[in-house]
Amino acid sequence: MEILYGSLDDINSLVEATKGIKIVYHLAAMLGSPEIAYKQLYNVNVKGTENLVKACTKNRVKRFVLISSVAAMGPAKHMADEKTKCNPKTDYDKTKYFSELAVKKSKLDWTIVRPTMVYGPGEIRNKAKMFRLIQKGFFAIIGNGKNLMSLVYIDNLIQGIILAGESKKSIRQTYIISDKNPYTMNKFIKTIAQQEKVRIPFHIPVLLAYLGAFCFRLLKFVGVPQLLSVDRIRNMTMNHSFNVSKAINELGYKPKISLEEGIKRTVQWYKEKGILK
Repeated sequence: MEILYGSLDDINSLVEATKGIKIVYHLAAMLGSPEIAYKQLYNVNVKGTENLVKACTKNRVKRFVLISSVAAMGPAKHMADEKTKCNPKTDYDKTKYFSELAVKKSKLDWTIVRPTMVYGPGEIRNKAKMFRLIQKGFFAIIGNGKNLMSLVYIDNLIQGIILAGESKKSIRQTYIISDKNPYTMNKFIKTIAQQEKVRIPFHIPVLLAYLGAFCFRLLKFVGVPQLLSVDRIRNMTMNHSFNVSKAINELGYKPKISLEEGIKRTVQWYKEKGILK
């Protein structure tokens, strides 16, 4: 295996990296955050994708698999699928949607994979923070916790990505990849707490959460990190459920790792890495 280093804003490095390559899996992206400006997101997620597409086109790469996100669809309806119209709202959502358009207008044999919320070993950002807060007893479920959410364990996602890249049926197609069935927020958080052997987090009213977000927004100007935002509240209280029938029927996708097993493996990995006690 050879490792080459480059940058999405350096097209020469991308041309060099894709020479003699038959298939490219594009996973590089910048995640959204209240502290990150839209222009910065756009430059990485959209222009960076356009640069990689140009490099792959120049080198006649046979297959291009973009790892996008269901975020490109915006606030989707219950059990949304690939036919659901995209309606991105946040800055991050819009850049994921525009990066998809950049791929679709290319002459490459492309496939777009839209993962739902990913968790598992290797995730050291938002989910790791959530797991830590639950263990310390500082995490609260906003609202009644009955909203549905689609999750995908990392091993299940990898299976879906490989199938999408190898299948001839997937050329110029888009696939949602997730665990087979959605879970309630209560189920997800309760499973984490049980694996960590701590008390199940309490609930707080949605209005109180919005008040907290407003306070954090004001405190941001004196250097306090914005731990709670309006977008995060919406993400934690809305239904985010998706249908994976297309991937199952066309790719032979079969998510094997259950929520309980996935959380168990994640907690174990976090403990090994010192993220959890």
